[in-house]
Amino acid sequence: MELKIRKLEGDEMGFTLSDSNPAFANALRRAAMREVPVMAIDEVEFEVNDSAMYDEILAHRLALIPLSTPAKGYVLPGECGCREGRCPKCSVSLTLKREGPATALSGDLKSTDEEVVPVSGSIPIIKLERGQRLELTAIARLGFGKEHAKWQPGVVAYKYMPVFELNEKACDGCGACVKACPVNIIKLSKGKPKISDITLCTMCKGCAEACPPKAIRIGSDPTKFIFRIDSAGGMPPKQILLKAMGALKGKLDEFSKQVKKL
Repeated sequence: MELKIRKLEGDEMGFTLSDSNPAFANALRRAAMREVPVMAIDEVEFEVNDSAMYDEILAHRLALIPLSTPAKGYVLPGECGCREGRCPKCSVSLTLKREGPATALSGDLKSTDEEVVPVSGSIPIIKLERGQRLELTAIARLGFGKEHAKWQPGVVAYKYMPVFELNEKACDGCGACVKACPVNIIKLSKGKPKISDITLCTMCKGCAEACPPKAIRIGSDPTKFIFRIDSAGGMPPKQILLKAMGALKGKLDEFSKQVKKL
């Protein structure tokens, strides 16, 4: 098995996974989205809410604001010795006080830990009219994406590595495939079509349909996969991948232990 990083910029990461299979590729994707703990607002106490929105709707909006998650320092509420899940080891408090006319933004949330803050300060929460006030205390905790979408660290997707096969005897070099390609990765070279970057192929088969029968075949390689990770901003994509691998390894080790007991 081989993993090669193709792109790593900000909250985006792309890599190829070779010598693998669909089962492992999907297990890695699911582990990245479901088994990597991140911080999210889990509980909200409203002191004042004169806005036009119910407490429950505001709490839902607050929960979906991505928060930065330190690599170390916090434990899951279920692993903490406190009973209420509000101690400094397993939770962070964020307060908000705003009065209209104004729009309450994510940047108005004041955290007790400067390492656990909204990834963007410009996310709208609610518009307050003149005389309306909003005061609340939110409690953020670690959680898993398998429990709620607010704890998903980002979006992880993959596709099979495309395969482009040319039958030179059937190809007449008409160039119809060049015009049919929606991503413009086919060029004519010495009268024959060539792919500039096979990883960009969407496998739409437009080129094969535009050309003479059997001139081009578009397929896929079930042992190679193109992955993309888009972090929500709370955790670097590389860290998401490493933690997903660690979670997957832990599950496999536990499975091996249980099998040995049979």
